[in-house]
This record gives sequence, structure tokens and C-alpha cells, in this order.
Amino acid sequence: MLRAFARQAVPPALVLGGIAFLHLCFSPVGEPFKNGDETRHVMTGVFARDTLTDLPAAAADPRGYATKYYVQYPALGIIIWPPFFYAVEGLAMWAFGTSYLVARLAVYAFALLGGVYAYRLFCRTHGRTVALAALGILGLSPLVFTYSAYVLLEVPTLALVLASVFHFERYQGEERGRDAVLACLFAAFAALTRFDGVMLLPFVLLRLGFTHRFGLLIRRPVVIGLLLALLLTVPYYLFTWKVYGRGIQQAATNGTGNRATAWLDPRNFYLYPSYLPEQVGWSAAVSAVAGLVYSLWGERKKCGVYFTLLGATYLTFVPLAEPEPRHAIYWVPALAVLAVEGALLLPRGHPRWEAVACVALVGWVGVETIGPLGETGWTGQYICGTDETAERVLAKATGDRPVLYDGQLNGAFVYAVRRRDRERRITVLRADKLLYSVYSDPQGGYEEYAKTDADAVALLHRYDPEFVVVEEPQVFIQTPAGDRLRRVLRDRPTEYALEETIPLRTNYENFAACRLLVYRKLRPNPDRTPVTELPVLAIGGTVTAK
Repeated sequence: MLRAFARQAVPPALVLGGIAFLHLCFSPVGEPFKNGDETRHVMTGVFARDTLTDLPAAAADPRGYATKYYVQYPALGIIIWPPFFYAVEGLAMWAFGTSYLVARLAVYAFALLGGVYAYRLFCRTHGRTVALAALGILGLSPLVFTYSAYVLLEVPTLALVLASVFHFERYQGEERGRDAVLACLFAAFAALTRFDGVMLLPFVLLRLGFTHRFGLLIRRPVVIGLLLALLLTVPYYLFTWKVYGRGIQQAATNGTGNRATAWLDPRNFYLYPSYLPEQVGWSAAVSAVAGLVYSLWGERKKCGVYFTLLGATYLTFVPLAEPEPRHAIYWVPALAVLAVEGALLLPRGHPRWEAVACVALVGWVGVETIGPLGETGWTGQYICGTDETAERVLAKATGDRPVLYDGQLNGAFVYAVRRRDRERRITVLRADKLLYSVYSDPQGGYEEYAKTDADAVALLHRYDPEFVVVEEPQVFIQTPAGDRLRRVLRDRPTEYALEETIPLRTNYENFAACRLLVYRKLRPNPDRTPVTELPVLAIGGTVTAK
């Protein structure tokens, strides 16, 4: 029995171990920043950890607790993203501390879960040889390899989607009630990790349609599983739509970033297929197209689940106004299998040459992913500097006066202050909440609250930050209000003294010339306002707390 288990478990363990070793060698070492979202994911994990630590007081007034916490540390993903990953991350931080490494290890744990379920699914449909090769391509694909190295939600959601798909497929084949319940629970967890998880709904409907098995939906285990899934997801989704529906509608119909198109924009229909080389590399993309053509002709039944994954992903994300390669991460497992099918077209029927073809394709995908990035020693960009700045600011702080930050790395600075300020004395203010507001990008929404230099000075006096930290120059988004703040600080040396200039250490070209300027406000306001009001464009309201 042990030998049989070893024969089954050792090969995939070696593949996953090899991928983990490459991450150890090439993953970025820096501070959270990726896409701007990463800082929110890390900081929300800290919030979940602090909530556990502050029980039962936090449970007595959860809304008041969350509001007060956000006003002190305005870099949370509450409501904007679902809570499941944050609960897991918060538990990990409660047990092992609030370091960035702990948050990244939580993502790696999900990546491992996804790898195990991907291999089990691949074995079920194609056997061990194809499964091992497809697992290697999946783990080494540029999209999955890179996003596994940052605290982002795509890989955790992909892992839960794969778990749900596996149990759904096994229930279709063996009709064990446990698989139906687990498929529904994993689907609920996916939908509670990222809204992308709703792609499982078209997946299930398409799959049942192709297999002519809609009758499964009225089986007792499926009904129980669906009720559990609805019980977990519906209350949260209704609450989110009530509070954040405006933001969701804006993102879906008009987009929020520089890639935004429009709802059902004709360009979206070809954009997602054009992302294949960016997602899996050129070699795997070409091989996957060949494998798709072959499988449509001769392997339709075996590849049905992967055709459905492709279709469900396409139908879910093509209509949205913000087409990005990362949204279609859920079809990468299907592309990995089809890429192996394409690589086996010529050597099919010759086991030795099949193995050579699989190893060659996996190796080439790895070279494509790591090779160009290996010149700098990292899988992607890294940034260091906000943690050092927070350390210096806290060392110089004379009391509990707040600190104000303006720039793209505001979330990283908020996290650094919270991690180093264990007593939670210092409040971090954001200029893009007090002086102006931006909804992801100015095209998504922009409002100014300090329209003159005098307005800016008055707001600084009202909230009385002891230190003001600004990025110089402004990166990505340059706003008039941001320029005004920097001018006020620069042109009033008797009121604001430049104490530190800290250059960022990075291989990210956009931030290469960026420095963090630390100003001290020389004249404290003994009557500073005890109330902080933060306008939040995404919810169309204001968050207020003392």
C-alpha cells in the first residue's frame, strides 16, 4: 500500500516541489504593492487578525469597530472584495504574526491546494503522464507563477474553482453525495474570495447541458449542497450590493483602469484570446491551439470539462468593461492540458518520445517565464522604502498625532505603520481622502476638497498631522490637488520642515526615480479635530469616526 501511494504521490510532489524551489530562488523580496490591490489584501488580513485579538469587544459593535479601524488605517478591502481569503489570512497572522511573508505563505498554501486538485482532475481525464506535464505548465505559466508570488486573490480563487470542478466532475461520474456537497461548498468559498467565482455558475450549466444531466440538480446531495452554498453567499452578496453596488456597476460597465473598454465592447471578444501568450507563454499558447483543434476532432469526451472551462471563462469576462489577462486565469488549467495534447500530436503512441515532448514543453514554458525575468533575479517588480520610512517616522513621533501620506504606495505605508506600531497609537491619513478623492483612476471619478492653497493649509491645520509623507514625483496619477499639497509643503519652510528624503529601491521602472519626502509640521494645533471624515467614492458616501 505504501509503495502504491508513493508511486501516485511522489511524481506530483516532485513537480510541485520543483515549482516551489523556483519560487524560492526567483520570487520578489520587497514590500506589498502589486497592482495597488496587494496592499489592501495584506492590510485586510491584519484587520482580520486584529479583530480576532480584540474579541469580544469587536463583536459587540462590528460595524463601529470596522469603521473606526478603517478611519485609522484607510487601506482595507472590506466589501470591495469578499471575506474568505481574509479570514484564512487573518488566522495565519493571528498564529504567526503580521509579516508580509505570512500573507504570501497563505497564498502559496492556496496555490498548493490548487495544484493538488489540478493534478487529480488531469489524472481523472488524461492519466498520469499528461497530468504531470499539465501540472508543470500550469504552475510555470507566466500568469500563475507571477500571481502566486504576490498577495492577490486570483490564485486562491483559482484553487477553489479547481477544487469545486474536481468534485463536481467526480460526482457526475460516481454520484457520491459527499462530492456534490464539497463541490457546492468550494464554489461558495470561491465566490466569497473574489467575485470572479460566479464563473462556476455558467460552468455548471454548460457542463450539465453538454452531458444532458440536468436531473442531477434535484438529487438530495446537490440540493443540500446548493442550500449550504446559498446560505453562505447570498447574505454577503445582498449586503455588498446594498453598500457597494454603485462601485460594482461602475467597474463592470465602465471600468476603472487604463485598460477599460465598455460593457459588451466588440473589442473584448478578441482581446481575451489575444492574451494567451501573456498567460501561458508563446510555446504553450501555440501548442494549446493545436491541441484544441485536435481535441475538438478526436478527444471531445475526454476534454469536455476543459472546453467547458474555456467557455465559462469567456462568457463570464468578455462582457465586462475591464478586460485584463488576470481575469481569465480560470481557463489556464484547460490551456495547460490542451498544450500537452498539442505537444503529443507527433509522438503519440510512443511513450518514450511522449515523455521527451512533455519535458521539453514544460522546460520551455519555464524558460519563457523565468528566463527574461531572471536577469534581475526576480519574477517581477519589487519596491522597498515605505517600511523604512514608517520606521523613521515612528521613531521621531512625539505623541499620537496622525501621519498623512500622499502617493500610490499609501496602502504599503499604512501597513508598515500598523505593523511597527503594535500599540496602535498612530492614525494614518490619506491625502486622496482628505484633500481629494480618486476612484481607482481619475476617469472613474475625481473630486477635490481643497481647491486652493489656503484650503490645503486649512485642512492640514484641522487634522494636524505631525508628519506629511509624499511621493516625489507623483507616479501613474498626477492630480492638481497632489501638486497643490507638494507646493504648500515646499513653499512654507517655516511651517513644514523637510526632515527626510528616502529613495525607493526598486526594479520597477515607473518608480525608479521616486523618493519619499518626509515633512514635519512645525506648529501643532492644540484644537485639532477629534473626528475624521473620509469620503469614499466607491460607496457614494462618507465614513466618519473619532
